[in-house]
Amino acid sequence: MPDSNKTHEIASERARNFRDRFDDRQFATTYRNIPIFAAPGLHELAFERLTATLPPSDAVQVLELGAGGGAMSLRLADHGYRVTASDLFANSFTPREQIPFVELDLNQDFAARLTQRFSAVIALELVEHLENPHHFFRQCRQLLEPGGYLLISTPNLANPVSQAMFLQQGVFQWFRDTDYREEGHIMPLAPVVLRRCWREAGFEDRWEGSVSDPMRMLHRRRDRKFRWLVKSLAAFSGTPEALRGEVYLALLQAGRD
Repeated sequence: MPDSNKTHEIASERARNFRDRFDDRQFATTYRNIPIFAAPGLHELAFERLTATLPPSDAVQVLELGAGGGAMSLRLADHGYRVTASDLFANSFTPREQIPFVELDLNQDFAARLTQRFSAVIALELVEHLENPHHFFRQCRQLLEPGGYLLISTPNLANPVSQAMFLQQGVFQWFRDTDYREEGHIMPLAPVVLRRCWREAGFEDRWEGSVSDPMRMLHRRRDRKFRWLVKSLAAFSGTPEALRGEVYLALLQAGRD
């Protein structure tokens, strides 16, 4: 049997590597001077989808998992949501005086650590860091009120750049060895796999989309054959245009039973 303490240490070390690599770095994208550790436009689109479905109110209780520095949590609180934030590392979270914070290890049974239930759970750029997506969705379901919402995102394996990388190199975009070590990206999940996970956990999808141009990082590549492959896959892809962005985003609703 694997040592659970050792497994926890390894997972924590991956998360710590991800946090530490951003120390003292200047960020082009921030919210009230808090760095946004996400693809361009993700926080804005996630906020737009949440407010369109669940308008801000002091009565709406929102939990952000993997809150990092707190940019998204603070954005939500500023617009009138009652927010609780969580992360594996408490000292990374900046707006501690404004927003309640709880330290959670999301590879464990984290729902038992919280006594209240929430109107919505936000989990952006998170599930790819976890060891068991089925467990994660079940835990989120326990945290939600009947009919509550879960908003998640993850690197989009269905975008043409990611597909081209897999054909050429056998790895998906954002899941190379360096991404495993430095970003903590351990779980590549295609949208079709995510749908199976959340449906088995008792969720229904209410909206799916994507954000950020997957070509934005290709300025570092001068491989014409690779660019041709990307364009060819895009031309023949059966994936809807709205789901070809760099990051996949979905809004889910928990059942009322």
